[in-house]
Amino acid sequence: MPRMNTAVLILPNQHFLEYGSCVMRRIADQFRGRLNIIELNGWDAVPDKINAAIQQYDPIFVFGVGHGNVNIYTVECKTPYMTVCSDTVRMMAGRVIHLNSCLTAQQLGRDLIAKGATTYYGNYEEFWLIIGCNYQIYPPCSNKLVTTVFDAEYTVEKSLFSGRTTGQAQQDRLKAYDDEINYWLTGPGANQPCAADAVRVLEIDKSIAVMYGSDSARITAAAPSMLAVLVGLAAAIGLGIGIVIGSTAPTR
Repeated sequence: MPRMNTAVLILPNQHFLEYGSCVMRRIADQFRGRLNIIELNGWDAVPDKINAAIQQYDPIFVFGVGHGNVNIYTVECKTPYMTVCSDTVRMMAGRVIHLNSCLTAQQLGRDLIAKGATTYYGNYEEFWLIIGCNYQIYPPCSNKLVTTVFDAEYTVEKSLFSGRTTGQAQQDRLKAYDDEINYWLTGPGANQPCAADAVRVLEIDKSIAVMYGSDSARITAAAPSMLAVLVGLAAAIGLGIGIVIGSTAPTR
């Protein structure tokens, strides 16, 4: 039985994957007190080490950023890790899976559910990202432009880590895409260079952001409501309640 409150994050760095991995590391840092989060960074994000971590920690949640295709997810340096009908797919039974990887929703994501995964999040077509503007490349996590697609996509993790259900996390994910689009379309980013490119990429990535499987699962206990927090505090103190560089291009 997979362990609640336990997550394995597969975070390669090569072939532009650092752009997503660095955003996920920031999210992980916000939730370490709430969950047991195991990061596999760079050359630790390879098949043998991933399998060893899953066997040791038996996580309820597995996240991976990587390149892929309809039937395969790859990890560091495009090393194949998971393919349709593989033993690795079967190892994901009972878990919630998020693969931020091109095209895997077409076949691999469906196979994960068929082989017993609880919920799968993924991308139905090529997932687009932005690495710079006006032919200037920006470092990963260096500004809002290069993190915007991941800020939206990884709302899945922020929601699940906060105790929301898998279905609520999908709703939050889609709303986050809308919020990011509005930031660049009519908000503070509207007059910034490459704002139109950001809008176009976000609209595409939102349109391919799918979820399969259970919409009622959780990976951690539900967060207490504010009323519950106030009641608890009142009882305690004895008181009453009072890849894009100025133009868009897909990566795979």
